[in-house]
Amino acid sequence: MALAPIELLPAELLQPIFFLSDMNIALPHSSHHIAAKLAHDYCYRAICTKYLTTNLNTRVKQSTTQTKIFASKWMTWEFFKSFVTKAWEDKGCLCGKTKYEGCYDKQWPPNFEDATTMLFTRSHLPVLSFVKCRIPVKLLHGPWTPEKTQFLRFLLWTTAMTVDWADHETRKLTLEAKKEAVLTGNLEVVGLFNHNRRLGRAPNLSMVRFAVLEGDCNRSIVYDTMAAARTWSLRGNGWNDEGLDKWCEERIKNRDPKGDWLKVKLQELRATKLSNGGHVMPGQMQPKTGDYDDVDGDKLVIAPLKWNQVSISKYRTWNW
Repeated sequence: MALAPIELLPAELLQPIFFLSDMNIALPHSSHHIAAKLAHDYCYRAICTKYLTTNLNTRVKQSTTQTKIFASKWMTWEFFKSFVTKAWEDKGCLCGKTKYEGCYDKQWPPNFEDATTMLFTRSHLPVLSFVKCRIPVKLLHGPWTPEKTQFLRFLLWTTAMTVDWADHETRKLTLEAKKEAVLTGNLEVVGLFNHNRRLGRAPNLSMVRFAVLEGDCNRSIVYDTMAAARTWSLRGNGWNDEGLDKWCEERIKNRDPKGDWLKVKLQELRATKLSNGGHVMPGQMQPKTGDYDDVDGDKLVIAPLKWNQVSISKYRTWNW
């Protein structure tokens, strides 16, 4: 098929046309030839600055464009880190303000490896918190590299991005992603899915059973999943499960310390007691009970629950 006249234009002419079109993202998406001639960091940064750092008062169009931007092949973790650094390094904080303009809790440089160490409040939000689009599918499935995990965690912590649950394939990939992380023993990713409702429903007894029976009871993952399930409403008798009890007894019979450990955790969660006010208090796991030394690489690691915590200051952190 013959190329359209605009596709034959050199990059020196196409780039000015793109900027005169007010950086209409439809232009590079209309042709691979045009996209290739606009494939320059200068263009990419201009696009990100326009659509990710300012409120254009056209929410639907802006969100749609943001979704396309993050889904683009050029939007890599390395490029995004470079963009964020250059966009706000002169302000010295991801809120986009200097202390003279109202920034009272400087967050700089950005912690790209673990965004959850950065403290934001409802009155001190990052500029990116106004990004309300779809999480790119490329970040919702394995293989779970450190770069992919860091990228997903950063977006969850600093933006209002969500999964496109209306899309069947995206929904399927997302639901399978957590199980994949469980089976590969990736505690970081399991933690993201356990504690972020934008990534799906809270874990339930079925998910705990999967982590035990199919995931060979990686204790760190099982503990995190059980803790999240309890936090999000699984209480008392809801922890009764013949399959888990049978698994514990079989492992105890074979002198596998995991059996004793899980049995103790289930007993703790099933327990109830009366408070001084007469209210029934559901059981809660104790980190040290039933624990044992590292056996065959099975060391219990309890990840800090940072996603809904209250800061030690007088300000409440943003409930992400």
